Amino acid sequence: ISYKAHLVMPWHKAEDAARETRAGSGGIGTTRRGIGPAYADKMQRSTAIRVADLLHENTLRQRIEHVVAERNKVFKALYDLPPLDAAAIVDQYRLLAGRIAPFVDDTTALLLDAAAAGRKILFEGAHAVLLDVDHGTYPFVTSSNCSALGLFTGAGVPARLVRNFVGVIKAYTTRVGGGPFPTEQANETGDYIRQRGNEYGTTTRRPRRCGWFDAVAVKYGVDMCGATHIAMTLLDVLGGMEQVRICTAYRHRGQLVTRFRADMDMLAEVEPVYETLPGWKEDISACRRFEQLPEPARQYVRRVEEILGVPIWMLSIGADREATIIR
Repeated sequence: ISYKAHLVMPWHKAEDAARETRAGSGGIGTTRRGIGPAYADKMQRSTAIRVADLLHENTLRQRIEHVVAERNKVFKALYDLPPLDAAAIVDQYRLLAGRIAPFVDDTTALLLDAAAAGRKILFEGAHAVLLDVDHGTYPFVTSSNCSALGLFTGAGVPARLVRNFVGVIKAYTTRVGGGPFPTEQANETGDYIRQRGNEYGTTTRRPRRCGWFDAVAVKYGVDMCGATHIAMTLLDVLGGMEQVRICTAYRHRGQLVTRFRADMDMLAEVEPVYETLPGWKEDISACRRFEQLPEPARQYVRRVEEILGVPIWMLSIGADREATIIR
């Protein structure tokens, strides 16, 4: 655990939930786990608490008391929330500090030492490009740089260490919470994908919005991140359909749009332009070579690959780890 990591504190969760509740249908659909308010404090600086603070009891107590005194005034005035107990929070985090202290390290130094020793390093990111705070569908985003571009600031390593970028995509498109979704299928097709793909939020279990593969949006992410390879997951979910569709462009006010723009007003007005391909009925989860897939499934993969301009190196075709094809 990096000593530089910021902590999500109890007041962050309280603020996140209160904001979303007050916003009602106008909220941005957060998970209410305090992530946004924690990032706000990170930028505010004087009200943030880091892992390093846990290792210094006096500093921890002073910072918690300072922040709680301020937050209680805000919470009372804006949300009519009961006051937080600073002493109880200090006691709780003193215990937590003792538990995680053995795992705290200078992770940048650890990674640089590993690279110098010739070790192989795999970086894995969460979320997706369209949730990136700078390059995503703002304000319907998370609070961090979660594209590949955030790797270097997040891990604190130089760009020269990374040789390959694997872009992970689904064989269809999903979204949790609010925000534009041109290819959304709020119908039986969307329900079919959701049930077969178990498309429910990881932390909230909210049903994900599901739709056809949006190649315009995916190519935006692939190009921005400089993906050298693609891993396509959940190809098996599309099995059983008579036909499958790929959005290759948008139509906006009579004009054909082939490049994605993170412009919410524009995205709310676009109509997807689809290519329709034949579907497949077979269960593909037992396939272990690309050649074993039904021809329509292979045609679908090749067409996505052609549009993105990056080789699809890996296919996930089932729930088991072994249900994977390396091309």
